[in-house]
Amino acid sequence: MRMIFPILWLTGNSGAGKTTLAEAFEKHWNDRPADSHPLSRRVLVLDGDEMRSTISERDSLSAEDRRTHNLRGARLARLMQRKGFLVVVAVIAPFADVREEISQLCKPLWIYIKRSGLSAPDRPYEIPTHPAYTIDNDMLTKEEGLLELLAFMKGYETGTLMKRRKTVEAKP
Repeated sequence: MRMIFPILWLTGNSGAGKTTLAEAFEKHWNDRPADSHPLSRRVLVLDGDEMRSTISERDSLSAEDRRTHNLRGARLARLMQRKGFLVVVAVIAPFADVREEISQLCKPLWIYIKRSGLSAPDRPYEIPTHPAYTIDNDMLTKEEGLLELLAFMKGYETGTLMKRRKTVEAKP
């Protein structure tokens, strides 16, 4: 029987580090021998920029086109999940109402990738009120962010899912 892995949706403003973290997570699992862990070679990343240049190339950045793009990503993630992959979606999903629609479609675990100083009038983003987990890229290196996501997934696997990041000391 095939395992059903979760869908991880990395949300955060443009430039927060979603793609960097998703690709590091994918590399961590997909560079392992296939029989070393159930996730080995079973992680798939859906990146917002890649999707915009392929399956959403005609969409603009209007609110309605962003919604269409996000829901297209959710449907694709659900399909890949059913095929036995853990799907990491690195797509902004800037609006709370659209995230609610996405939740209805594919029930992702929302991981908020926080980074300050990215707000701009041309980049609207509504901060999630109840993400499953928050990774604060203001406080963490890329490697530490990956370790945080791996620890979150370990908690998911063992049923001891962590709800929020603990505060960490700022780097000197």
